[in-house]
Amino acid sequence: MAVADTSSDLSHVPLALAVLAAMAAPGVALLARATPSLDRLERLAYGIPLGTTAGTFAIFLLACVIGLSPAVVIAWAAVSIAIAAGLRVRGPRVDPPVPGPEPHRAETSGKLFAGVVLAAFVIRWAILWSSALRVDAQGLEAGFTNLWADWSEHLGDVASFAYGGNFPPVHPRLAGHAFSYHYLTSVTAAALVRLGVDPIIVLPLQSFIFSVALLLAVYAFARRIAGNRVAAALATLLFLLGGGWGFSVSIREALRSGGLHTLLHAPWDRGGVEAANYRWPNMVFALIAPQRAYLYGLPLGLLVLRLLPGAATAPERRFFLAGVVAGLLPLAHQGTLLSLALITPLLVLLFPARGWLTFFVAWIAIAVPQLLLLLHAGAGPLSAFRFHPGWIAAPDPWGWFWLKNLGLILPLAVAGLAWPGLFTRDSRRVLFALMPAFLIANLFIFQPWDWDNTKILTLWYLGISILCGAALAALWRRWAGAVPRIALGVALASMVLSGLLLNLDEMMGRDRHTLLSHEELDLARMIRERTPPHALFAAGLRHNHPVAVLSGRRVLIGYPAWLWSQGIDSAAEERDLRTILAFAPGAPELIARYGIDYVVVGPEETEKLGANPGAYASRYPCVIRTASYSVFAVGGASRPPKG
Repeated sequence: MAVADTSSDLSHVPLALAVLAAMAAPGVALLARATPSLDRLERLAYGIPLGTTAGTFAIFLLACVIGLSPAVVIAWAAVSIAIAAGLRVRGPRVDPPVPGPEPHRAETSGKLFAGVVLAAFVIRWAILWSSALRVDAQGLEAGFTNLWADWSEHLGDVASFAYGGNFPPVHPRLAGHAFSYHYLTSVTAAALVRLGVDPIIVLPLQSFIFSVALLLAVYAFARRIAGNRVAAALATLLFLLGGGWGFSVSIREALRSGGLHTLLHAPWDRGGVEAANYRWPNMVFALIAPQRAYLYGLPLGLLVLRLLPGAATAPERRFFLAGVVAGLLPLAHQGTLLSLALITPLLVLLFPARGWLTFFVAWIAIAVPQLLLLLHAGAGPLSAFRFHPGWIAAPDPWGWFWLKNLGLILPLAVAGLAWPGLFTRDSRRVLFALMPAFLIANLFIFQPWDWDNTKILTLWYLGISILCGAALAALWRRWAGAVPRIALGVALASMVLSGLLLNLDEMMGRDRHTLLSHEELDLARMIRERTPPHALFAAGLRHNHPVAVLSGRRVLIGYPAWLWSQGIDSAAEERDLRTILAFAPGAPELIARYGIDYVVVGPEETEKLGANPGAYASRYPCVIRTASYSVFAVGGASRPPKG
């Protein structure tokens, strides 16, 4: 999807796509066999991320034992094809009819509307991801701010697995610390990189494929709960484009300065929106796109919610399958894991059955070893759990904050929840189970960064999008007059205009940022070629430092804000890094204690961290040099000091 600077990288894309298809196949086949009550769309939408996540987990385990190699990736693809074929040959099981969140009216209308909505999103995703990462005259550019901010971390994870052999994983941005971040999406990408595809191509390509799967999963879940296509399409539209009244900032500026011309040339004022305390994000630009774990976690979470209500009177294997799917979440997406932990207790009360024990046993048995791997060094982000009523509403009153951040979605969702006959009993119960997360997230902060509560509110937001979409569809059917329908159209426009303006702003290229210069791309390449995969570097702290982003090598300490958001106190390592770079008293001892192999001295190290290039040049050999950077080998007897 990205523009690469070498044609050889593109030549490996067909193989990468074939491997992804092979990995996804067992997930689709398993759902066809184990859950025949799922329709074809559901099997595809949930099965693709399920098979890929499980397959990536298998590759991860193999890589921890024998390393990540093209042979391992291709071998698992072959095994996946065999598993899918075996499941298909045996044929589907036939479950007895069971109650659950099934469609409650046989509607054939709405196919065109739903098709247009889904097709429009697929086209939008193709445009979005084709420009997400691009090498141009300035270097490597990111398509919008949140990609520039977050994908430097994801590129670093992928490079660490693919080029640095980081199995079993240690933290690539903090020496000696457990890697407590969910990283299965990055392991998938690293597997494709090992097949010969550049990371700059892999991340947008993977994101496009799984964004489409996520789109279908959201629509399929909404259709199952709401019972008709129009409501499901509206819910999907609201979930992916909704954004409250943030558009009012752009409208006011346009009215003040230049009318429509200003609005079309500057559709979105990020600074003005934040200053006005519009904090609820657009799902795509703030969460799904930059935080790539959503691509696996959200569809898996929806699959669990789809399986559990029907499992209450179905064979116990449905509970077991739901537990296995939930068990994949610690390494796939911890936000969805936490959301399900908040939702499932209420589901137990709403759908009582003996099989719940099977679900929780399977979930715990698979999830706990992963959590121990991730958090063996401490409690991680949950160590920051605290009571904080009102969440991030201040300085606005709590009620006004939510009304202006969600707009009409909120009152229409309340109307949908109270509307008699709008949902089946089981669908209403599922939606009701999603609601308490809102209260919990407005009373307690779960991670160091308070805004991260959005991760446990995602399923709640999908729930209110479904409620609102169903209410809008019902009102449209009931109000046949032109005036009421125009009013409904205006109401819908007010709920998606912020998302539309944000999309327009990105498509115009107003939010592009240079991630790495050409010199820095070359530096990362030379480091990969000339240094051992497990080497440890002392380098700068900026989030898009070339060593941490694309070299595949570990750094003593990376961007401190990321570490803080993961519940890690890195103040001591930051002090030691400054001592090392300055070659202050005690620096040689710190180099030896941490086992540092190379020290990088560049613009940031010199100007912001007090690096002393002369001290290193007089004592250690410079093994890599560019116009702005010098890399000194300081790692022991194999690279002795000068003199």
